[in-house]
Amino acid sequence: MSSNDRQSRLLVAEDWKRIYQSFRNADFQSYDFDNLRRTMINYLRQNYPEDFNDYIESSEYLALIDMIAFLGQNLSFRIDLNARENFLETAERRESVLRLARMLSYNPRRNQAANGLLKFDTIKTSENLLDSNGLNMAGITIKWNDQTNSNYFEQFVKILNSALPLSNSIGNPLKSALIADVQTQKYRVNATNTGQAIYPFTKRIEGVSTRFEIVSTDISGENISEEAPLPGNSPAFLFRDDGQGAGSSNTGFFMHFRQGKLETGNFNVANPTPNQAVQIDAENINDSDVWLFALNSAGFENNEWTKIDSTEGNNVIYNSLFNKTRDVFAVTTRIGDRINLNFSDGVFGNLPAGDFRAYYRSSINRPSVITPSAINTVSIDIPFQSRNGSQQTITIGLKLDYTISNGTATETNTEIKQNAPATYYTQNRLITGEDYNIGPLAISQDIIKTKSSNRISSGISRFFDLKDASGKYSNTSLFADDGIIYKEEFVEKQSFTFATQTDIEGVIYNTIEGILGSTNAQNFYLAKYPKIIVSDLNASWNQSSTNTNESLGLLQDIDTNPYTVGSFTANSLRLLEAGSMLKFGSPEGKHFMPDGTLMDDGDSDHLGKTTYKWCKVVSVIGNGTVINEDGIAPIKLNDVIPTGAVLQQIIPNFSKALINDVKVELIDQTFEYKDFALRYDQYDRQWKLILAENINTLNDFAPGKAGDITGENLDASWMLYFKTDGEKYTITYRNLRYIIESADEIRFFFDAADKIYDPSTGQIVRDKIDILNINRKPGALIPFTKDFSWTITDAYRDTEGYLDSRKIQVQFIDLDDDGVVDDPDIFEQIVGEEDVSIATSAKLIFQKKYTTTDGVEDFKYFSNTNDEIIVVQNETIIAPYSTRIEGQIFYLIDEGIFRKLNKSLNNTSINTDYKAYFGRDNLKFHYTHVADSGYRIDPSASNIIDTYILSKTYDAQIKQFITGVNPIKPKPPSNDELFRSYGGEINKIKSISDEIIYHPVKYKILFGDKAPADLQVKFKIVKNASMVINDNELKSDIVEAINKFFDIENWDFGETFYFQELSAYIINQLSPKLVSILIVPRQTTQSFGSLFEIKSEPDEIFASAAKVSDIETIDQLTATNLQASGTVINQVSTSTIAGITSSASTSTNATTSTTTNNGSSSGSNNSSNNSSNNSSNGGGYSY
Repeated sequence: MSSNDRQSRLLVAEDWKRIYQSFRNADFQSYDFDNLRRTMINYLRQNYPEDFNDYIESSEYLALIDMIAFLGQNLSFRIDLNARENFLETAERRESVLRLARMLSYNPRRNQAANGLLKFDTIKTSENLLDSNGLNMAGITIKWNDQTNSNYFEQFVKILNSALPLSNSIGNPLKSALIADVQTQKYRVNATNTGQAIYPFTKRIEGVSTRFEIVSTDISGENISEEAPLPGNSPAFLFRDDGQGAGSSNTGFFMHFRQGKLETGNFNVANPTPNQAVQIDAENINDSDVWLFALNSAGFENNEWTKIDSTEGNNVIYNSLFNKTRDVFAVTTRIGDRINLNFSDGVFGNLPAGDFRAYYRSSINRPSVITPSAINTVSIDIPFQSRNGSQQTITIGLKLDYTISNGTATETNTEIKQNAPATYYTQNRLITGEDYNIGPLAISQDIIKTKSSNRISSGISRFFDLKDASGKYSNTSLFADDGIIYKEEFVEKQSFTFATQTDIEGVIYNTIEGILGSTNAQNFYLAKYPKIIVSDLNASWNQSSTNTNESLGLLQDIDTNPYTVGSFTANSLRLLEAGSMLKFGSPEGKHFMPDGTLMDDGDSDHLGKTTYKWCKVVSVIGNGTVINEDGIAPIKLNDVIPTGAVLQQIIPNFSKALINDVKVELIDQTFEYKDFALRYDQYDRQWKLILAENINTLNDFAPGKAGDITGENLDASWMLYFKTDGEKYTITYRNLRYIIESADEIRFFFDAADKIYDPSTGQIVRDKIDILNINRKPGALIPFTKDFSWTITDAYRDTEGYLDSRKIQVQFIDLDDDGVVDDPDIFEQIVGEEDVSIATSAKLIFQKKYTTTDGVEDFKYFSNTNDEIIVVQNETIIAPYSTRIEGQIFYLIDEGIFRKLNKSLNNTSINTDYKAYFGRDNLKFHYTHVADSGYRIDPSASNIIDTYILSKTYDAQIKQFITGVNPIKPKPPSNDELFRSYGGEINKIKSISDEIIYHPVKYKILFGDKAPADLQVKFKIVKNASMVINDNELKSDIVEAINKFFDIENWDFGETFYFQELSAYIINQLSPKLVSILIVPRQTTQSFGSLFEIKSEPDEIFASAAKVSDIETIDQLTATNLQASGTVINQVSTSTIAGITSSASTSTNATTSTTTNNGSSSGSNNSSNNSSNNSSNGGGYSY
């Protein structure tokens, strides 16, 4: 028998069976005081009924039990808490989260310092320097891109060269690289500083005084960075040139700046040990700015240790990147953004020994947005040794040219819990599709959502000239012969509210004048306003001199006497002023040639022949009749107009701004909550107000009663109509756009955000469509003599917001980009709309409603070759009906409507299955799309990855806009900003075969007054009549539920919103207080149900701007309450084929729909209720 057994049997206090029974009866789920006390008392009663029976509350034994229960509760709580701290998902203490993240090879990111480039704005030197004109520049401030100083660049370079070593003059850089497609060069000043090249300054950012430091700038691979702050190191700066001229924010001389304060800390390692860690206890050390130097015996820095950022793959324990570099360290994060410096084990890196100095920068640890206005003047003085050996000083004035939003706070515990497992999954590399979708989240805490998709699959030869079939990243040049061109008039709406005069002024500058300056407003003016014909004056042009695309001269009558123009005359020539457009016709028997000369008419037409030319007046001196002593004529035109050209027409200048008097009137009318309108007076070249009693809102635009003040609502010449309901204003404004469509052969792509600059020509290169000269003239058999070029201005969206890639929106071309079109007559030349010799039916194109295989209703071009539609002037011409075919469709020119013949009823009825526009079909055209040079496809890369990024900074700005804190809607960061902020880090871990294109994600705001007018709705709710419910409380709960529904975690980019999902969620959250909820579009042009389905683009995500004021309580759902009449859309389905989204709807008459508590819907008024898993109850076009 072993001693253990013996001791157990003989010396054990109790029999094992009794011990087992005790544990068996114990309640191990009792952790709190009450349960522990109860369990112990029950245990005593069961096991020691005779030994202990004193259970009165005053017993000292119960006091002991209470103390044991209290102690047990505390121990249980601490054990529970400690157990939770061992798992990343449940840990709460910051130290535990950081430690567990490091176990997953994830080093949590500290705050990131806001940083960017400051551009040299001015420069001044103390040295005596002469420019090429002999000007001594000592003490003279030279301004970059000074339009009044033609020698500014030479002077800038000469002053800078005097401060640079001879071997590092401008043009001979220390380093150069192509960074974000911008050529970048590095230069170093021959400075005499002994300390770090750090130049601090302070600015107020978002109301807080904030410290920044201008630092020595370096090129590191494809990134711009800060040089290590080695004392005595002279400051370096950059020269960048993006090819877009000196005014570009990416062209000029720059220095890097960073937010924060550089600090130092010294330490000594006397006894080196493997894996040693040194603590730096300063707070808010940012994530990137840490350097370590070994010190020599004199206490000076003599060796910089290399920081390794990665925590897996290459680290201080094992690394293969630095073959001969053994002085390495890593930085790990501690609480409060303190850090540890971690050293190697002595095998793959050296152990630290001796004295060291650490440099680190502490930053503000909060997100910040720095606008150019916040840093518009910063001046630094740099002492230097000139090339002649003298001590001089160069003074540089710097400014910020673009918005900086890359400053972020440290990662929160929640973010670490999300990012650490994701990074562990990707193993710090981007290979698979899932890697690209989750990997960028760990790059920066400012990225809160990302999505990537592969545009081109791998396996394409590197020697093949890659083309992107969509035309997004590659130039496109296509010919087709199925072109249709037409013009479309339509109205749009925007709404606003106000509290102060400042709010109204903001609406004037940001909204109203934005509308006035739009392309569609200019189109409307050019097409609808009366033409001012001046051919009866027989005014001809007398050219005195020409320059490139420029002509100087004056106008003269048939007796060669000069015509007085402008304010000096009372005839139509008073409209001739700077900015007005002039149409010149060729003299009889002659025609214009492309070079601006006149040629005698021959027997046949030839290419380049035109009978008219348009130009813009650049300037007029005096009354336009006097040639000055230098022989300079008084009128300057922006094109070469030959002598003898006859003035035929004037288009007065179209103002895009309101004069102060009109602004005052507008503000007064708005404060009084009165309806009013704006019209444009082309003779005064001013916008004028129309009072409510004079506005005609029933008829189409007509200038005949412009300015009428009889109070009889006769003036229909308004372009903007302001209507108020006593709380807010709705602006209805008239537009006109030109559309080119390809029936079958071409699908168009256009990105309005891209402006492509050609540095070889110095001009903006535009996507365009040429109507080819081989097309026949309207109503004739002979071809045109020239191509008609249209510039593409935007992708086509119908009034419901639906994107159609068969169509594209175009505008008269403006080659010099001066805001004045080159030829406003080309639509008339192609179509012949005003030519009375051409039948109206030959000047119309038709569109017919069709239904896709998915049940989507839309309109597309319809060729009326079989006379399915007969064009008549009015309905009286249709009679007698007996001679017509049953079901024949007629288009009535006078009324602009379609009617269908019903012979059995002996009448016609309105038909809405067709649309008619003035235009022309079967045109041969050439489509040219120009891709940005920054979108060049790298032939060595086999995959193009579109990466969509939503930043935390933009997200915060949008929320401020929605809540009214910020009155101006913010813009997302540009592609370049995304590359500058995240491209460097992502490029380190992406596959070498992949090319990443960065896309900023923008919010698509729904419902409230911050949403676009066509997405604003009124929520109609029905309360539970059997309960007493406070209206405001219920509305607040609904808004809260809507906001939770649209939480960013619930949505991805490019998704579709279905109202059925929202209504089901709200009902589930607020049942039984809420019985029904529906949305009704605020725009009267939209039908009930048209917003039951809303689609977002791939670079969009939804956000709600709904407020309590957008919710209305009604007693029951009726057609009147829902503003529904006639055809009401009550079901929709969508499909996407080859990138084209379409929708279909099913409709009934005056149908209402009620959402029940379980999220389903029931119909009323004999309506059928169709639903499916993929469609919502009600619907319309996708957005």
